[in-house]
Amino acid sequence: MPKLERWIIASKKVRVLDTELEREILGMGGVLGGGFSEIHRHILVNPENKEVIEEHLRAKGYTVLPGTDKEFFHPDTEHIKHSASA
Repeated sequence: MPKLERWIIASKKVRVLDTELEREILGMGGVLGGGFSEIHRHILVNPENKEVIEEHLRAKGYTVLPGTDKEFFHPDTEHIKHSASA
């Protein structure tokens, strides 16, 4: 059996500005660029709940990735990687 990934990442693109604020900015002559930002949350799971949590997140529109995914680099944890390999 493969080793369980204890941490998973749930990510989703969300609107940065609400529709009313966008209309107001456009009404004042502003020009809007990309309007979405990707957010993510780390979730600690165990063998009993991992699959059901992942299914629930996907049903709510989240992308689920392993916690080791390189796309989600956290500079505040970089020192942990270095000290663990020492």
